[in-house]
Amino acid sequence: MFIWGIIASVAPLATQWPFISSLPRTYEAVFLAVPSIFLLIGDLSLGRLSDLFGRKVVYISTIVLYLLGIFIIYFAYSVVPLIIGIALAEIGVGGEEVTALSLIAEDVPVKNRGRYLVLVPNMNNVGSFVIAFLFLYFYSSSIHTQKIYFLILAVATVFLAVYTRSRVPESFRWLKEKGREEDAYEIRREIGVEDEGISVREPNYLFTVIFLGIIGISQYLTFGLMAYIIGPYYFSSEPNFTSEIIVYAMAGASVAGFIAMFLVNMGRKRYSMLSYFGGMVTMILILALIRYISYPTVFLPLLFMNMMFSEFAWASRTTLEPELFRTAHRSYSIGLVRIFPMLAYIASIYTTASFSLDQYIMFNLILWTVGFIATVIWAIYGIETKNISMDFSR
Repeated sequence: MFIWGIIASVAPLATQWPFISSLPRTYEAVFLAVPSIFLLIGDLSLGRLSDLFGRKVVYISTIVLYLLGIFIIYFAYSVVPLIIGIALAEIGVGGEEVTALSLIAEDVPVKNRGRYLVLVPNMNNVGSFVIAFLFLYFYSSSIHTQKIYFLILAVATVFLAVYTRSRVPESFRWLKEKGREEDAYEIRREIGVEDEGISVREPNYLFTVIFLGIIGISQYLTFGLMAYIIGPYYFSSEPNFTSEIIVYAMAGASVAGFIAMFLVNMGRKRYSMLSYFGGMVTMILILALIRYISYPTVFLPLLFMNMMFSEFAWASRTTLEPELFRTAHRSYSIGLVRIFPMLAYIASIYTTASFSLDQYIMFNLILWTVGFIATVIWAIYGIETKNISMDFSR
């Protein structure tokens, strides 16, 4: 997930490179949409393979896509090779994301499941913060110097991932689903899973997909638009402000991720409502002070707070998504619900390119409001997943 943060930040940070910054706004929008397109491809295709062939094989194979993408990005000094490198790396990210969430949900004891479903994805924010900080600190350096830091950081993380992932056990629940009871029992014994949680029926699939899709659209769009897109669109004339925005956004998200580890166990329903309500309130504050948004001393602290609640909402999603689907189709279903936010995000990049700054902030406020309403509806009609078993009763 740390690698994902590095890859996710490359496109918006690269808008400061001359061969990208010289592009017209329409082409810049296409460039910024590329990561989400290929992230979605990875979510669906590798998510399906994860359900068919196991979590571990996909979890390890994504490293190959990372390495290819990383080296192509490093050697790219024009638009097309850079897009190819980002695309390959993002496919790997997509496959890893749905597989990692499934693996954690299935192998981690129920009492710690929520915390690790929050902690692991939060490393995405930490990775984005680190690479954005390096780009900000070395802004006056050449592109080549920035790329060297990118390469060293990314490759070092990949080698660490090779070591750790080779030691990760297969999901014992996936093995049990495939009829390999003895292997499943052995892994379960080795990792010390005793309490499997409260057995419940799998919730209505369509209702679950719609709910997760709506809160995904709310959180994913507001996160991306405020962290990655607002800088290139509205502050491109101000040197290094895009990097500064990403640094503050990811710092807020990273801090919140560690706090969310402990808050999520208050109950998924209540936690989700508070997260989206907080995001809505902080966006109202940004809208109220919009005339001062060009002042970093005003905007960046507000952005920091908004990104904290965005991460709380992200943690709500990464916890609920694997907890609401059966093992047989868990990875693919996580990828499926992400179709909605990712396609909506791609469309929003094009749509907001013509927005005034006031319209842009209002759009984000509307999205937060929709997400909050969805969490209220789920609190009334949905199920509480805090202590449930990942093996749904039939």
